[in-house]
Amino acid sequence: MTTSYFSDLVVEFLHQQGIDKVAFNPGASFRGVHDSLVHADNAEIAPEIVMTCHEEIAVAVAHGYHKASGRHMGVFVHANVGLLHASMAVFNAWCDRVPLFVLGGNGPVDAGKRRPWIDWIHTSQNIESVVKDYVKWCDQPIGQRATVESLYRAFKLMNTPMQAPVFVALDFDVQEQPLEDGVRLLPARATEAARLPALNGADLDDLTGRLLAARLPVLVVDFSGRDPGTVAQLVALADALGLAVVDRGNRLNFPNTHQLNVSHTSGTLLADADLVLALEVQDLVGALGSFLTLTDQGAPANGADIVTVGFNELLTSKWAADYQQFVPVTRAVAADTADSVAALRTVVEDPAGPFAAPAFTERREQRTKALADLHTEARADWARQAEEAKGRDRIHVSAAVDEIHRAVRDEEWILTNTGSLTIDGWVKKLWPLERPGSYLGLNGGGGLGYGLGASIGAALAHQSDDTLCVDLQADGDFLYTPSALWTLAAYDVPLLVIVMNNRLYLNSTQHAERIAGNRDRDIDRAHIATSFYDRPVDFVTLAQSFGVHTLPRVERVDAVAPTVREAVAHIKEHGKPVLVEILME
Repeated sequence: MTTSYFSDLVVEFLHQQGIDKVAFNPGASFRGVHDSLVHADNAEIAPEIVMTCHEEIAVAVAHGYHKASGRHMGVFVHANVGLLHASMAVFNAWCDRVPLFVLGGNGPVDAGKRRPWIDWIHTSQNIESVVKDYVKWCDQPIGQRATVESLYRAFKLMNTPMQAPVFVALDFDVQEQPLEDGVRLLPARATEAARLPALNGADLDDLTGRLLAARLPVLVVDFSGRDPGTVAQLVALADALGLAVVDRGNRLNFPNTHQLNVSHTSGTLLADADLVLALEVQDLVGALGSFLTLTDQGAPANGADIVTVGFNELLTSKWAADYQQFVPVTRAVAADTADSVAALRTVVEDPAGPFAAPAFTERREQRTKALADLHTEARADWARQAEEAKGRDRIHVSAAVDEIHRAVRDEEWILTNTGSLTIDGWVKKLWPLERPGSYLGLNGGGGLGYGLGASIGAALAHQSDDTLCVDLQADGDFLYTPSALWTLAAYDVPLLVIVMNNRLYLNSTQHAERIAGNRDRDIDRAHIATSFYDRPVDFVTLAQSFGVHTLPRVERVDAVAPTVREAVAHIKEHGKPVLVEILME
């Protein structure tokens, strides 16, 4: 591409940094970059455009794309109005610790260059203030040289632990200026992220000593699986130590079918834990409280030691309390997770070291057997509950989740989204979540509107392979961003969307029941203004109106698996999306 204007240089930067796709809803404030994208002389230089109908969808698409591939999709948002629309999805990505490269149009900041009315209302001083409290770094540079520097700084900081979104405003006028003499890109390596060291020295010695002495050590994991390479490393470490594993599940961190994985179990065994090693755990109190009795200060009542390894303290919002309750831990270490696990394994697997001594190996084998028994009993009970639920008149979520898996189990599937905590809980109990990266986690911030957009992004990341991307889509979340169906159809994204339709906002209904019960009022009125019973949404017809292939609504549990199999066959034959709606209890 002939670089004639500054916006051309912005597109060259995106290409230099390996960004092969950009998502946006079009807007005049970045029309200069838009023009450079569509008029590139060399199509291989310009990233592919993924057009969406809303900025919240654009950000969610990039969010899911990165979680599925580890690659970046750029996002452009239109001035202050576009950034305001995008802000919810940016917050989700912040809480989910996903690095997003968000660029926004603004201005012209020079008031003498503004068109009447529209340029005035769409220009903001400190436009980044809209998101500054839930992005890692933001800037509003003025001038070409300053903008180049901001782009490189933002990209570098975004990828440096703790990873998170960044935002840079591109001045309307600067984009459209002819490229100034001497303004050029820096070397590509200038954005290389800074690294944290591995656990070492006194920290390593302290932890290995505690692991050697512990009667019942528990490994709690949460975000470590964002690097798929850590999964096998953690399995090897857990096996070598006989660790009980509790996976909080913001990513696939540890196979849920492994005998040491005792997540979601209700037994009392873990109540005797005397050491907790928490790797990249966001909600430490919630994690500890799932198996230990805690004091009102968030500390284990039994005096168990807690050692944390990760990056959480390196990124704290002053606006949102996503940092969770403060916990007085025994030792907190900021270190690279993968390298730290490797360092631990070197010590633990030393055939001449203390972990090879009979006193330790005998204790490890006894512990492993007890944990394996707990694991086996829990999974058998969950399977029994799902099977019993298939006898109900209406489709229960456990039955649906189990039947969907029966239909796709022979495929190389990826769960791009599991919709809600209820669906997610049963997925983790019934699906074999074993392959690194096969489960992408929830939305991070609890903000509705994430699921369909993020699933589209994940499916775009796998569009060129044979992976079956499955979106277990909650109906309430779907209704926040239904126009994502346009992007799904327009780009022939091979995604299986299964709408789990219970015709209500379940969490809100449960809260309405709870407060009514606490006040001795009629809980049968809990569905008022929390449900769609009186005006149900026809998701099949909605999807058809956007050109997405659908199948008849499923209303019996015995129709779930055959319908899903038919949908999978259509995707494999045509490479296009399919929507299935299941009417749920």
